[in-house]
Amino acid sequence: MHSSLGIVLSLAAQTLPEQSRVIDSLVSAEVFFAVALSVIGVLLILFGFKAYRWIVVFNCVALGFWLGGLLGERAQIATVAAVLGALLFGAISWPLMKYAVAVCGGLVGAVVGMVVWAYCEQPMEMAWAGGLVGLVVLGMLSFILFKTSVILFTCVQGAAMFVLGSAALLIKYTPWASEVGNSLNSKPVLMPLLVMSIALLGLIWQHQQHGLIGNDGAPAGRGGGSAAAGGGDAKKK
Repeated sequence: MHSSLGIVLSLAAQTLPEQSRVIDSLVSAEVFFAVALSVIGVLLILFGFKAYRWIVVFNCVALGFWLGGLLGERAQIATVAAVLGALLFGAISWPLMKYAVAVCGGLVGAVVGMVVWAYCEQPMEMAWAGGLVGLVVLGMLSFILFKTSVILFTCVQGAAMFVLGSAALLIKYTPWASEVGNSLNSKPVLMPLLVMSIALLGLIWQHQQHGLIGNDGAPAGRGGGSAAAGGGDAKKK
C-alpha cells in the first residue's frame, strides 16, 4: 500500500511545475486570472469552513480534470477524458463529502510534505516520503477532527493562491517587478514562508470565528443524525 502511494506521489512530484514556471505562467496569463486567484484565495482564508462543501467540489472537479487529461493523453483524447473526469469527480464528491474532504486534505498535506522535504535539503528522488507523511497526517485528521482538517487545508490552499496571484500582479504591473522576481527566484524558501505566514493568520481568524479543534460540521453517516436526535430525546426524558 505504502509503495503504491509512494509511486503515485513520486510521479506527482515529477509532474508538478517548478515555482518559477508557475509564476511565469501566471505573469503571461490574462490579468483577470491573477486577480481571480488572489480574490478566491482571500475568500478561502476568511470563509473556508463556511463554504467547504463548494470548495471541496471545486477541488474534486479540478483533480478529475487533471487526472482525466493525464490518462487520456496517450489515447489522444485528453480534452474529452479531462471533461469526463471533472464531471465524474464532481458528481461523486457531494454524496461522499467526508471522503472527498479527506482526499483534499491529504493532497494539500502531500504537497506541503514534499515542499518541506525539498527545503530540508533531502534527496529529491525520495520526496514522495515527505509527501506520504503529509498525506497520511492530514487525510486521517479529517476523520478524527473534521473541522480542524477543513480549516487547515482551506487556509493553506487559500494562502498559496493569494501569494501566487499577488506575486504575478506585482511582477506584471509594479515598478519593482525585477526585484520581486529576483527575490522569488534566488530565494526559493521565500514563497513557502509567505504561504505559511498567511495561512497562520487565516488559522487564527477562522479559529476566532469557529474554533479550530473539533469535529463539527462533519457529514453525518447513515442513521447518525437520527441516533443523535434519539439520544437527545432520551436525555430530556
